[in-house]
Amino acid sequence: MTTPRLAFALVLALLGSKADAGPSATARVFSADFYLAGCKDFIAGKSNFFAGRCVGAIEVLDALNSDTKLFCPPDSADNLQRVRTIVSYIESRPDRKNEDFRLLANEAMAKAWPCRR
Repeated sequence: MTTPRLAFALVLALLGSKADAGPSATARVFSADFYLAGCKDFIAGKSNFFAGRCVGAIEVLDALNSDTKLFCPPDSADNLQRVRTIVSYIESRPDRKNEDFRLLANEAMAKAWPCRR
């Protein structure tokens, strides 16, 4: 059985992230700042490539979470609620906008919906 950390590291490797690199090594296309506009478009009801990219990344994290259990949203949580939670979390930490969006999104959902262990 795969441990949650190993599974998450494998996913990041497959998605092209440098799991051992610090925040400054995050490629612009993976930065929170890069994703924010698309996420805000999704919240505003706009349908475009960048809104889809935001939701797609979040859906992948959500699907992987079924194995890792890093966060436990309520059954009623939908993509709009997830995106709002993540945008709010990132915007309240402007000094972290150059960090990897995927890691911050995961962190935001873990803070919003911690799992009972």
